[in-house]
Amino acid sequence: MNRLILLIFLMISCNTSDEVYQAEGIFVNSDNLRIGTVDIMEQGNGSNFRIHLKTLKPGSYAMHIHEKGECKFPDFLSAGDHHGLKDDGTFYGDFAPIYVKNELSQYTGKLKKFNQTIFLDNVLLNPRSEFTILDEDGSAIIIHEGPQGGKRIACANIKRKY
Repeated sequence: MNRLILLIFLMISCNTSDEVYQAEGIFVNSDNLRIGTVDIMEQGNGSNFRIHLKTLKPGSYAMHIHEKGECKFPDFLSAGDHHGLKDDGTFYGDFAPIYVKNELSQYTGKLKKFNQTIFLDNVLLNPRSEFTILDEDGSAIIIHEGPQGGKRIACANIKRKY
């Protein structure tokens, strides 16, 4: 009898509404040409961003989440300002500068593309979270021309994956 009660309690207490929140985006450059993708999966207190980029020249670039899901080329100003202002003046949606190498693959002899998974704390996909990047006006990831920012050279509009 105790096992039956325990089993019923466990079945009732299990939250079957847990969802895995995922999103994706396509990076376009200022000529509106596709240069890469991003796949995002919420995990714990943040999200993993799997970034694939091609055609960027070797060097360092700033990458940030911006407050609106709009990528109107050529300047991408439609994406608004940075997303997620913290008390210390920094933003939840700021990635560390990315570095694109000029490196040949030992297997294909071709230039390697930028492929990296980056985790950001307190950046969530659950639309009910205060830290969501999937609010009513969406969000975008902007790549800037230098490691400290500057001109916006690429944009990915973030859309929820169902």
